[in-house]
Amino acid sequence: MRLMLATAIGVALLGTPGTAADPQDLGPAVVLEHSARFAVDGPNGPLVVQAHWPAAAPPPEGYGIIYALDAGWTFGTLCDALALQGSAQAAGPVRPTVVVGIGWPGPGLIDMDRRGPDLVEAPGAEAMVRVLSDTILPRIEAALPVDPAHRMVLGHSYGGAFALRAGFARPDLFSHVAAGSPSLWTDPTGLGAPPPGATRPEVLISIGALERPEAARAAGAAPARVERLRSRDMAGRAETLARELGTELVEFPGLSHGASVTPFLAAAVDFLWR
Repeated sequence: MRLMLATAIGVALLGTPGTAADPQDLGPAVVLEHSARFAVDGPNGPLVVQAHWPAAAPPPEGYGIIYALDAGWTFGTLCDALALQGSAQAAGPVRPTVVVGIGWPGPGLIDMDRRGPDLVEAPGAEAMVRVLSDTILPRIEAALPVDPAHRMVLGHSYGGAFALRAGFARPDLFSHVAAGSPSLWTDPTGLGAPPPGATRPEVLISIGALERPEAARAAGAAPARVERLRSRDMAGRAETLARELGTELVEFPGLSHGASVTPFLAAAVDFLWR
């Protein structure tokens, strides 16, 4: 009897065979509290900006803040990481922090056709730095009190290269840069360390261990992928830049380029408040 009842419930939940299920029957959409969304003009078309701020009142010096590129891949995870790492149970250094995700219109906030022109290709990347510093940042910080000593620009891959560009161009604005697996090969001369004595932000650089060609080959990566890693020298360039900056290269064991995004974001949250 119990088995029959369980089977009947399962059929009811799944719907009658041959009929289309409608996810809208589950109820209303989830709404993220303490959040806002607006559009701005970017170098190659509109951009979408999403902001989430803490429920807690700002401290006297203001909230920390993270400006994150590729909002579709970073915004939600950063919000969760801040909630968990900044909780009373965590008892760590993380304090109330605003997340600002910058992406593109359309599903998922990702536009693969515009990532290159907006984030790493001239003149779009330089124009994108100006959009961030002259349009997005002032609008956000006119509404939310922010601590300039804990203001980070963050990105992964193309976004990581952009974060370095923005941080090195505007060290007066960004106290911290987090660059996960930065695509330094896109501009080898333009994304190097600032000259000795120049003002520069604190920089976190990370890679996945499987971005090393031999490690990727040993893990069974396709030969074309291994050759691409070798020709772009993802890991080698990251090591060189970290050494020039006098900072540690954080390496995530057993993870590839894409798989390293999640631990990179968690590390960035800690880095901002370390």
